[in-house]
Amino acid sequence: MSGKNLESWQRKLRNGEQTHENLQDSEQLAASCGLYCGACSIYQAVRRGASEFLVAAAAGISEMLGFPVEASDLNCDGCLSDVRAIQCRECQLRDCASSKELTHCASCDSFPCQQIIDFKNDQFAHHSEVLENIRRQRDVGISAWAGEQQKRWVCPGCGNATEWYGQQCQHCGIVLERHF
Repeated sequence: MSGKNLESWQRKLRNGEQTHENLQDSEQLAASCGLYCGACSIYQAVRRGASEFLVAAAAGISEMLGFPVEASDLNCDGCLSDVRAIQCRECQLRDCASSKELTHCASCDSFPCQQIIDFKNDQFAHHSEVLENIRRQRDVGISAWAGEQQKRWVCPGCGNATEWYGQQCQHCGIVLERHF
């Protein structure tokens, strides 16, 4: 995207306008479990080319998984893509939805199941909102929810994407409202 087109797109996003491109992309970032991959620190770091962050994240994920992880193992285009970060490649929730020929837990007759409740209550703060997110997806649909999430995770100063745990915008430095 050229500089002028990027500025136009960012302005439209700040003003709450949906463009065909940003809506299509945001739908691809609606994970099966009710998370919005577009706000993932790793997803955003890959987009920014933040190699130092990715090396540090790989070390933490390596410790969590119990085997060596390289920064290159964190390349990710979102849950529903074929390119997923190593910690998201094996996902019981995505596999469960897929086994029922579904894409999202929001479409499941068994919602809320114990598996999604346990996921909500694990050690990761951003997982805490999945039940609320899935209920919202059921109310407005995946596309509308994804658009809402894309607007939610945007810096009010510069219009660039922000992250679940971001304290300040990685692009303009503005202090962000804390979500988790």
